[in-house]
Amino acid sequence: MRDVMRRLGAFLFVLLLALPAWAQTNTQADKLKTEADAAMDGLRYSDALSGYQRAYELSHDARFLYNMGRALGALGRYPEAVERLERFRLDASDALRARVPQLDQIIADFAHKVTTIAIRANVAGARVLVRDEAVGVTPIAELRVNAGHATIEVSATDYETQRREVDLPGGDRKEITFDLVKSTPHGIVVVRSTPSASTLFIDGSARGATPFEASLDPGAHALLLAHDGFRKLATSVVIERGARRELDLRLDKNPSIFTRWWFWTIVSVAVIGAGVTLGAVCVTTTACESSPDSGTIAPGKVRGP
Repeated sequence: MRDVMRRLGAFLFVLLLALPAWAQTNTQADKLKTEADAAMDGLRYSDALSGYQRAYELSHDARFLYNMGRALGALGRYPEAVERLERFRLDASDALRARVPQLDQIIADFAHKVTTIAIRANVAGARVLVRDEAVGVTPIAELRVNAGHATIEVSATDYETQRREVDLPGGDRKEITFDLVKSTPHGIVVVRSTPSASTLFIDGSARGATPFEASLDPGAHALLLAHDGFRKLATSVVIERGARRELDLRLDKNPSIFTRWWFWTIVSVAVIGAGVTLGAVCVTTTACESSPDSGTIAPGKVRGP
């Protein structure tokens, strides 16, 4: 009997030591609740939610689950609101639940603004975004999201990213399947020119005429365009994996030798220095086109000695 009394005394002593800490925790939680209630009344729902969350972490009091559910509903975060309210319904005592007689109706109203979706793809582990927010990887068996219009994006390494616009019915379930396609390891280059080049060289190899389109390995590539009567054009292009590059180039006309100033300068110097050259040039001048002088010796009048 004495042994039992000693154990009971030790238990009561430990309990008495714990009471101040417990009382302090409750006091902090109540203070946080008071501040959060004021934030709700002031329509500062994010502040209210933060206060209720901290109060729940301190006390694990089920009433804060209900408060968080109402704050989340005010913020339009309906899936989370339903989750908190359902937990409240499970964790709260009968007496506490009785203080919220409209609980089932509140949950039903919020649930009507929620869609449960399942997302599958032919590639496991593909990243999923709903309304630009990462929500997990495929396969996703069940996910609660706000009902209404949404963009769903699924991406995976070495596969083309797919996006889909969907309408999610409230209070219902929708299954969405993606069939991802392997992305090419190359890039695309398109080369057009004015005028069309007769030959296009890529990295020193003749590839045909322009317009030209082909896939190339990622990286920098040297281009050379050639066409009779036009100057060659050298340029470069950087190709990215899966990307498309389009080039519109212009070739400059190669001027004729007879229109170049240095050609006529050389010809003029040659004309001054040599009579034979002068004769050759005079063939093309108007001064040499006049008839020659008739002379003073009549035909047939010349005799030999």
